[in-house]
Amino acid sequence: MMSRSGRFKSTRTGSSTGQCEPPQGPGVHVYLFWTKGGERYLTHTEGKVTAEELSISAAQTVGITPLCHVLFSLYDPESHCWYSPNHFFNSEEQTRLTLHYRMRFYFRNWHGLSEKEPSVVRYAPRSGTEHGGSPLLEMTSLEYLFCQAKFDFVNDVTPMEDAQGKEELSRFKNESLGMAVLHLSHQALRSGCTLQEVAKSVSFLRCIPRSFAKHIARDNFLTKIRIRRVFADFVRTFQEHTVDVGRLGSQEVMYKYLSTLEHLAPRFGTETFLAAHLELRTDGGDGSGSYLNTSRAHGASDPENVGPQVMHEVMVSGTKGIQWRKMTVQKPQANSYFGNDYLGNRKSVKQSPLQQEPTSSDTWTSFCDFPEISHITITGANVSIIKQDNFSMEVQMNSSLEALSFVSLLDGYFRLTADAHHYLCHEVAPPRVVLSATNGLHGPMKD
Repeated sequence: MMSRSGRFKSTRTGSSTGQCEPPQGPGVHVYLFWTKGGERYLTHTEGKVTAEELSISAAQTVGITPLCHVLFSLYDPESHCWYSPNHFFNSEEQTRLTLHYRMRFYFRNWHGLSEKEPSVVRYAPRSGTEHGGSPLLEMTSLEYLFCQAKFDFVNDVTPMEDAQGKEELSRFKNESLGMAVLHLSHQALRSGCTLQEVAKSVSFLRCIPRSFAKHIARDNFLTKIRIRRVFADFVRTFQEHTVDVGRLGSQEVMYKYLSTLEHLAPRFGTETFLAAHLELRTDGGDGSGSYLNTSRAHGASDPENVGPQVMHEVMVSGTKGIQWRKMTVQKPQANSYFGNDYLGNRKSVKQSPLQQEPTSSDTWTSFCDFPEISHITITGANVSIIKQDNFSMEVQMNSSLEALSFVSLLDGYFRLTADAHHYLCHEVAPPRVVLSATNGLHGPMKD
């Protein structure tokens, strides 16, 4: 275990879908979505500490094993960025910083419930004639992800406003009520109560997206009664035909909840970055080759320029690697506007008439999968991703913090899918990986 300077303490309070108030004292406060003992915050109050050390302490508090804690990272909800493992926090210089301990590295259909997507398993040593991999998540990690997903769903990972047309809006409402039934079913199974008993004590409005709940609050009295009756029918049917006959246990309910969320929010578990400049090159970034694609945000250096600007979205996902597409915006947005917000592409500030919604093509172009990457360089907000065939992508982010967040995402996925013992970029490399590489160590899977 790596030595730590400073002091850690845990705080118990809060609920599973609404973030409680963090401790008021100075230091770094890490919010935990779930723990067996009910702790909600892990606080570091003295000295320096790396993001990796904080993450390990959070994993130990939750009960997540080393096999799975590499899937987790620290997220700053204010900047909408993630901290690289080697980032140093100094609690003596930090008045108060609140972070979220979240599963960052996500692979769609890891549960295997969708027949339209490939399943994902973890490679594991097998004896004799055994074949195949082992489940990606242990039970503790699943419990934590489930609570994280409930938080995301209630906090509009897929807001009601995104539903287009009457038919899609109706489907969104029905699916949201179905998610609320699953949410309450899990609580019922854990408490030993019936689903109807839990539904009477916990309002379904606390289990649906806030945008939907606000919409219901504005409905007339008769519409509210109709929605409550529809939900009551959902609860009764689910209790009679699923729960009472023993078709679903708590683990199956969590699987179903996460699978449905992937369907409702196609970008769940992905991260999207808005790049002011993107180039594809054939020279590995040394300047000697040709440009396959180049586009800069015209007028980006002129704050008075309000004409249309060509920019790019770069999307990163565990199952599809790095993808990109062009988009047009009326005026440059704030860093967090269309940036790497894990909860989806949501507006962080009210838009003025000059800050119109970006328009983009629905077609994504694949750049590469993670095992194809040779190395990554970063200079300020500029990132170069060099593939093994010497093709490269040059990307300019909105800030150096966002660039580090982007590169640490690629670096983490590389270790999960290609080489667990090396890193792509020294600026974001986990200290434990650097230490092992320096000393030629390749430790056991469960260190």
